[in-house]
Amino acid sequence: MAGTPNPHYDLDWERKYRDCAALAEKWRAACAQVAAREGFGGAGHLAALAQYEQATALARAARRGEFRDVADYAAWRFGALPPPREGVAALPDFEAFVSMEAVDEAFWRAARQEVESPLIDEMSLPVRQPAGLAAFAPARDVLSSWRRFRPDELSRYPAGMGDEPVDCLVSFHQLGEVFHICIAHRWGGLAPRSRDQFRHVATLLARQTIELLHPGAGVFFTEGRYAAPQYRDMLRQVNAAAGRFQFYRHLLPRRDLREQFGRVAMVWDGARFIDPDFEAALYEALPEALRGAAENAGGAPLNLPPPGG
Repeated sequence: MAGTPNPHYDLDWERKYRDCAALAEKWRAACAQVAAREGFGGAGHLAALAQYEQATALARAARRGEFRDVADYAAWRFGALPPPREGVAALPDFEAFVSMEAVDEAFWRAARQEVESPLIDEMSLPVRQPAGLAAFAPARDVLSSWRRFRPDELSRYPAGMGDEPVDCLVSFHQLGEVFHICIAHRWGGLAPRSRDQFRHVATLLARQTIELLHPGAGVFFTEGRYAAPQYRDMLRQVNAAAGRFQFYRHLLPRRDLREQFGRVAMVWDGARFIDPDFEAALYEALPEALRGAAENAGGAPLNLPPPGG
């Protein structure tokens, strides 16, 4: 396939890509570990996340070196789009692209149309900022990372939650004094007992952040300890910190189940969240940052499906 030469063509692209991808995987694991230890938004988490994003960008750049012509790159890029629902697709003229950047721009425009058009995927929410919701915008202020919650982490709570790890995509946005946290997962991804799993995951995320804000607060997360009189001042601080959290749930779309995004109201009882209300507010659209987080999670261990998958 002839066309505009690829200025990034590199005979050694495969080795460079493999090295960069291995580095990205190293930082992906480090990012998850630091987030689990420090909570989202801590200095260590931000540093690891920046290293992961840089390594991922280098891997993408190295992969471009595989293609001798821009048209070859375009054919490969658009080949990643899902097959059209009706069996007919209108593809651009690959030979007409004059730069790799133009290919990327056209690809993401086509991918967004695949997500947003109800004629293509009626199970997906439209991508825009929901009316009345200020959280998760602008996208640059939202931190997203995947988390694998081990059974031993969740078994600290009454009633075991199963023997398999729970995989979630967690997005964090601090707006003023409020921590907005969205937990995204597949339909059925928190089974068994998804209601309890959700509040356990939310509690664990909140506890990690509270302990970062108030060293020594972990005493309240040991059964019965928080009732001791000498801890009352700290208890007031912990309860105030817990009041700064607002959680959301993002159920990823499937062919047979519609995508859902909503605010989850819960009560803090001094040590954990209880009584999740998943219908506190269901939104008619999905913020751009949360769509981007789900689309970019393909290399994550939770293996999230693409919209409509």
